[in-house]
Amino acid sequence: MSGTVVALISGEALANGHGPTISDQKLNAKELADGLSPILTPEIKLAVLHGNKPQVGFVLFRSEVASHALHAIPLDVCGADTQGATGYMISQALRNTLSQHHIDRRVVCVLTQTLVESGNLDQAPLKAIGPWFDRDKADQYRQARKWNIVEEPGRGYRRGVPSLPPLEIFEMAEIKSLVEAGNIVIAAGGGGIPVSRNPLGYLEGIEAVIDTEQVARMVAQEVKANVLLMIVDRDDKFIRSGLVMDRLNLISLSELDDNLRKVTFQSGTVQGALRSASEFLHSGGEQVMITSLANLTKNLANKRGLRIGSARPSIRQFEA
Repeated sequence: MSGTVVALISGEALANGHGPTISDQKLNAKELADGLSPILTPEIKLAVLHGNKPQVGFVLFRSEVASHALHAIPLDVCGADTQGATGYMISQALRNTLSQHHIDRRVVCVLTQTLVESGNLDQAPLKAIGPWFDRDKADQYRQARKWNIVEEPGRGYRRGVPSLPPLEIFEMAEIKSLVEAGNIVIAAGGGGIPVSRNPLGYLEGIEAVIDTEQVARMVAQEVKANVLLMIVDRDDKFIRSGLVMDRLNLISLSELDDNLRKVTFQSGTVQGALRSASEFLHSGGEQVMITSLANLTKNLANKRGLRIGSARPSIRQFEA
């Protein structure tokens, strides 16, 4: 059993499983590490990426609560903050699981910056982040801080920031080198810290979020991964979209592309994951595996979850 795997776990899966507190997030990271144990052997090269949407929301909420006494935290620094904190939790959990299984491997975290196109921010789609506000507070921030405000019916108003496609991962060469050397690499948390080039060509952080599935696809292509493993919060978004997740569901790339052409998925999570899966397979990847964190062990044991391959995929990719 050998090959290269890029695993992407959503920020929601790391925040919602056992709960959102730091202690809970550590338990979620442990569940991730334990679930990945079948592919932690030295024969399998591994990079782990993670989302950070809820985690950034927590940082922004702390900043909001303390705004009467402390400076605000810009969004790029929030991304760096969550890369460090979440990377630490995943790294520690992986090290402990490796020790438990008597596997001698190094785990490395790479703080990652991702170049995005910032020339048309006004035309970019908005993604809601951070805490919810009532209408008066939202209007106050719209005027005082020049925020875009997004209404979420039934919950209130949130800040909306541009969601931008990734163009380049600046630490990609280092990530690739570390993976090829056999290290387990944790990188590109939240898709990386969004940066752009100013008129002088220097890098600057910007107030935006990045499509993490697209970044995972880019990393998977660069490290020549055989498998892209997507670990989501819950199966139900995929089930509501008509995808079987409560048993092993094997579909081919042509079937996936047919679905993407004919179906508009209501869930942006589902649409984004399937689109990135298609692009990865079209670029030469062998298989995409999609599962919830709670069912990760069953997925790697060929019992549950979605498998997509250029042809109908084999269930023998990994065996627990």
